[in-house]
This record gives sequence, C-alpha cells and structure tokens, in this order.
Amino acid sequence: MWLATQKARVQGISLLHEGKIQWLKSSVVVLATGGGGQIFAQTTNPEVSTGDGIAIAWRAGAVLRDLEFFQFHPTALIKPGAPRFLISEAVRGEGAHLIDNKGNRFAFEYHPAGELAPRDVVSRAIFHHLHKTATKPTNAHVYLDLRAIDSDRVRDRFPNIINVCQKWGIDVFQEPIPVAPAAHYWMGGVACDLMSQTSIPGLYAIGETASTGVHGANRLASNSLLECLVFASQLSQIEIEPNLVAPDADIFQVSSNWNMEMEQIEAIRQMLPSLMWESAGISRKGESLSQALYQVARWRDSLASFEIVKFLANLLPNQTIKLNSTNAEEQLRITAETLNILDLGYLILKSAAWRTESRGGHYRSDYPKTSNDWKLHTLVQGDRLLTGFPNASPPGQERGSSVNIEKF
Repeated sequence: MWLATQKARVQGISLLHEGKIQWLKSSVVVLATGGGGQIFAQTTNPEVSTGDGIAIAWRAGAVLRDLEFFQFHPTALIKPGAPRFLISEAVRGEGAHLIDNKGNRFAFEYHPAGELAPRDVVSRAIFHHLHKTATKPTNAHVYLDLRAIDSDRVRDRFPNIINVCQKWGIDVFQEPIPVAPAAHYWMGGVACDLMSQTSIPGLYAIGETASTGVHGANRLASNSLLECLVFASQLSQIEIEPNLVAPDADIFQVSSNWNMEMEQIEAIRQMLPSLMWESAGISRKGESLSQALYQVARWRDSLASFEIVKFLANLLPNQTIKLNSTNAEEQLRITAETLNILDLGYLILKSAAWRTESRGGHYRSDYPKTSNDWKLHTLVQGDRLLTGFPNASPPGQERGSSVNIEKF
C-alpha cells in the first residue's frame, strides 16, 4: 500500500492486488495492518506483520511514537520447523515451572518472583541464562514444565496448548515444553489521539498499528484486545468529509524485468531480522545499535538505485497500473515489505540509541536504570527525532528537544 496526501490531508491509497496497483480515492484512510514482529528473527507474530501501515504513514509524514518499546514474550514454543507459538503466561500462573536443561528453576536468580515476574524481566532472565549456559545459540531454549499442575486442570484450562504441542511431538504430561523469548507486541506505532486521528487529517490508525499511549512502555496482558474494542467504538463516530475532490485513476501497463534485483532484496529480507534480534532485541547497548544502524543504512542506500524500488518510489496517486509479468505482483510485495521493515528497523534502532535509559520493553545494558529525565515520548517525523511530553494532543504538537535523525 502507498498512501497519498495533498495539502496535508489524505487523498486515498494505492493498493497492490490481483495483478495491478489500484488507486482508491478517499477522504478517510484507516490503518489497521497490525504490528511489525517480523522485523525480528524470533516472533510470535504472523508472516504478514511487517509493519506496513506504520511505514507508509511515516513516509507520508505522520508522527510516529515510542518505536523503541517492543515487548518480548518470555515463553514461545521453540521447535525446529514450528512457528513461535505463544505459551500463555497463564500456564505459569497456574503453577508451571521455568527450568533449564538441568532442571534448575533459574528465574529466581534474577528476580524474587521467579517465573511470575513481569514479562520483560522473565524474558531477560532467560536471555541472560542462555548466554551463560547455551553452547549452541541457534534454537537455544529453556523449558516450561507443566507437570507441577494437576493434569485435569491442564486439560480444562489449556486444551489448545496441549494440541499444538502434540502436533510437534511434545506430550506436556510427560515432558517440559522447550521455550524461548520472542518479539510479541509493539507498544510504539503511529501516534494517535483518543479518536484514533493521526497527525495527518483524514488518516486514522487502530490496533497495534497505532500508538494510543494506553500501554505506556510495557503493555499489560490482553489490554490490546480491550484497546481495539474501545478505540473502534470511538472510530465509528468520525465524520467523513463529503466534498473531497481527488483525481480519477489513469490506467497504465508495465513490463518488468526485476529478477536480478530480487536476489539481493530477498537476501536483505532474510538478514535484517537476525541483525535486529541481535542488536535491538531483549538486551541492547550503544555499540551494537550503532553497528546495526551502519549496516541498515548501507542496505537502504544500496536498494535506492534498484529499478523496482524506483518504480515504487515514483508511483503517482492517480494511476492504476496493470502488471504484465506473472510474478511482478509477488516481487513488488516482497520489495515493499522489505523496504518497510528496513525503514522501521532503522527507526527502531535510532529510537533505541536515542533513549539512554531502561524503561518497560526497552532495556539498555549500558544504561540499566530508569531515569526521570526520560519520562518523555520519543517522536519521529520524517528525518527528525523529537522528545514529546506524555499525553500530547493532537499527536506530536507538544514537543521538547529535536535532532536530525540522519545526524544522530
């Protein structure tokens, strides 16, 4: 998708679908594309969670907020070939034990509450314990042992977990579940007010795409579902401007020969999540953030000269383009998603490097304490990083200091 604005308000959106890029004019666009967990190598998010709505909003000039705050769930199933299925923290609440390969309940070494500590604390406990004990980092894991819970209670409370584990050859009544942390929920997103309105008139965002501010720096479990209900109800009250005049679409045809470029694009698409996981995952520090920023900037610069990237960059809002090549749609989708996660990876790294403290889902090993000096939102608009005061409304209007993002 590509968002079109004119005179600082939404005009419509270009949509890649069924062999063509179609221009859809509208005075209102609602972004509800979910989060961006695919930016990281380990995530509970589905394959489509590539942050598309957040990326296109940024390129259109919208204010983004708090991109460094990403929640990592401590217990995702880790099994070769299996998706990172989330093992609910309710299992630990019922009495399941978090153990290492020697059977030790190691979480108590990191927090008095052990496996019942907050998500970010448990995730860091697993992360640090694996760094100390794992000989093979790939697929390194600890275990979640449900055998301390009455078996009838497990059957009654967690039938889906039982079934998924059985699918991957794990009998939860006889053996512990191999688990490790994974990226789960993005507290940051497109900055919105209480009516889901972004900083661009006519552009709205909802769900994980939005940064409404209700989750702070570290979301409480299930609050995202309640947020969707409340803000969807609010969104139903918006007034649509009836007299918007936008151009009708002109129809073009395009022949593509992007095969040579796709090899490098797909390689970057595969490498970026590992780089982000290692540098901006559960535990961050300035040196690794800087190294990752350098690499991501190189990738972004190298792709800028590609013909397929130029094609996407030069799309006009009044065009409907028919694609002659049978694989052109798939190539454009992969390229667009790669550009989206590259842009957002760059912005996450910048935001994480900018915030020299630890707070909520953002942990800096070189700045492990929370600082009152950073009791501020991180705002991103175009090439600027800004600090904004909590509850700024409309989004991005109340601002503190500012720095050019390219120079930071």
